[in-house]
Amino acid sequence: MLRNTATVGFIMSHACPLKCDFCCHDRQTVGPGRVSRAAMLDVMARFGLEPSVVRFAFSGGEPFLYYDDIVAALADARLAGVAQPFSIVTSAHWAGGRRTRDWLARLCALGMDRIDISYDTEHARWVTPGQVREVGLAARELGARVEVHANFWDRAERVQELLPDVEQWADQVYTRWVVRAGRAARSGRRANHHVPEQAKYSCGQPAHYAISVFPDGEAYPCCSGDFNQSAKLSCGNVNKDSAGEILATAYANFHVRMVKEFGWGVLFDVVRRDFPELASRLPDFADADGPCEVCRDLNTRLKEELRPVYARIEAQYLSVMGGAAGLEADEAARRAFYAGRGVRP
Repeated sequence: MLRNTATVGFIMSHACPLKCDFCCHDRQTVGPGRVSRAAMLDVMARFGLEPSVVRFAFSGGEPFLYYDDIVAALADARLAGVAQPFSIVTSAHWAGGRRTRDWLARLCALGMDRIDISYDTEHARWVTPGQVREVGLAARELGARVEVHANFWDRAERVQELLPDVEQWADQVYTRWVVRAGRAARSGRRANHHVPEQAKYSCGQPAHYAISVFPDGEAYPCCSGDFNQSAKLSCGNVNKDSAGEILATAYANFHVRMVKEFGWGVLFDVVRRDFPELASRLPDFADADGPCEVCRDLNTRLKEELRPVYARIEAQYLSVMGGAAGLEADEAARRAFYAGRGVRP
C-alpha cells in the first residue's frame, strides 16, 4: 500500500548573509520573525509522533545562522523520542577550517542524513567554490548524502562550470531556472529558458508532502517559497492546530493532490471537454515558468468556478481508489487511474 508521507520543514527566517536577486525566501515573503528553539522542539515533538512524518528539514534564509539553536532543539527532540532523520539547506558561506567538519559531525550525530547546498552564479558572488567543495567532501565522509541545487537566469549556465569536479563528490546535482517568485518576481526580470509544457504539468513526488512551517507558525503543504503563500494553500498554523489536523488538511486538498499525482493536463482536458465556458480563463502554459505558477493562478483566480470540475475528477479518483484518497491507496489502483488518462505516475 502506498501511504501519504510528509517532510516537515522549518523556514527558519529570511535572514541570510547573501542577497541573491532571485531569493524566494526574502523578508517580504517570510516576514520579520524567526523560528525559535522552543518552537522547533514543540513542532518536532508533536509531528514526530505522526506515523506519516518521515523526516524534518531546515531551510531559510540561511539556517546555519541559527546553528546552536538547531543543534539544541534536535538534541532535546532526540531525548523526547523523536526519531526521524533530517536534512538542512545551506549556502556553505560559513565553511572554513576545523569548523566545517566539527559542525557537520555534530549534525550527523544528531541524525542529519542529507545536506542540500545552494550554489550558482548568484551564490558564487559571496561563496567560493572551495567552501562548497569543503562542505560537500566533509559531509560525504561523515556518511551524509550531498545534493547541489543551482538556479540560473540563463539556460546556457551550468553549475559544472563553477564546480568542475562537483559530480565526483555530490550524490545529485539539480539545475533549475529562476521562476517569478519572491525577489525575482518583484524584479520584473524573467529567466531566459525554455521549459517544455509537459514539465509544467506536475511538481512530482506523488503522495509525499513537504510541509513548510514559517516563523509565524503558518504551515503549507509544499516547499515552494512564495508560491505556497501567494497560492493561499495554508493547511493550518502550528500555534493553534494539532499536527494531525494540519496533515489531514494537507492530504485532503485535492488541488494539491492533483498537481502532485497526475498533473494539470487532466484538469485542463476535463475543462476543455466538459466545461468549455472556463477554457479561455485557464492559465497559459506558455507563459508559466512551471507547475507552481499554474497552481497559484488556478487556486486564486478560479477556485470557486473549478469546484464542480474538481468534484467530478475526485469522484472518479475515489471510485478507483476505493475511497482511500485521504489516507492510503493501492499502488496498482493509482497506476490504473493514471494510465487511463495517458499520464505517467
